[in-house]
Amino acid sequence: MAALPRFAMATGLLLSLAGCGVEPGPEDLRKLARPGSPNNYLICRSGLCAALADEDGPYYDLPPERLLAVVRRVAAAQKNTVASGEDPGINQLVFVQRTAWLRFPDIVRVQTIKAPDGRTALAVYSQSVYGYFDFGANKSRARSWLRAIKAELGKG
Repeated sequence: MAALPRFAMATGLLLSLAGCGVEPGPEDLRKLARPGSPNNYLICRSGLCAALADEDGPYYDLPPERLLAVVRRVAAAQKNTVASGEDPGINQLVFVQRTAWLRFPDIVRVQTIKAPDGRTALAVYSQSVYGYFDFGANKSRARSWLRAIKAELGKG
């Protein structure tokens, strides 16, 4: 009988965490200090972000404002995703995307960075709010967002 109350308490805790409001703000990806946990994934062009990126990000021959407009359209099409903040000074948009099953919040930051050659680089940082491991979820999310951005750019 003692197992049932523990199960109920654990279920209640998980459900309350899943409903927690998370309001992350912008954080300049060029100066990002990544945590030691493996529950995050950074895509950034080599030399443009202080933190070691997991993979190189793309360059675009577009002004930052146009690229961010595309990012907004892509984010609007993502399931369980809401805009959480933006910083025009660093050309960054911030989103919270909740997991499908338990609705845990994950943070997605997308930032355009002017490259020395005049092109616009795109950086994507996806991180879990809860948990130490993410079992590749942030890598999958960051890459999925990049694919969707590329596809959206191909439409115009």
